Amino acid sequence: MPSETLDEDAVAPLRFERRTCDRWPLAGVATACRLGGERFGETTALKMLDYSEEGLGAICRSPIEPGAIISVVFRAPGQPSRQGVVLRCLPCGDGYRVAIRFERRWAA
Repeated sequence: MPSETLDEDAVAPLRFERRTCDRWPLAGVATACRLGGERFGETTALKMLDYSEEGLGAICRSPIEPGAIISVVFRAPGQPSRQGVVLRCLPCGDGYRVAIRFERRWAA
């Protein structure tokens, strides 16, 4: 009986999901405001792509370095601003794709 061989190019690599909650597609705009460092107070427009209680995926025109602490101000009525940290910022066709993890809210 011939042994079966696996064509490595035909097998897609496994991708493990790191998110702990679901994200939903979200169209809209927000503003990121830097909360520290040499560029404190600088604002950057965000084109939102997806959202969850833990984070946001967006496109921006200028890079925001990973580790930067920012406040995300949403333009939708009734949506409170959220503070977070930039996890990734990668070049893409329309600027830079950023991943932002929101800080957990603490009980008062």
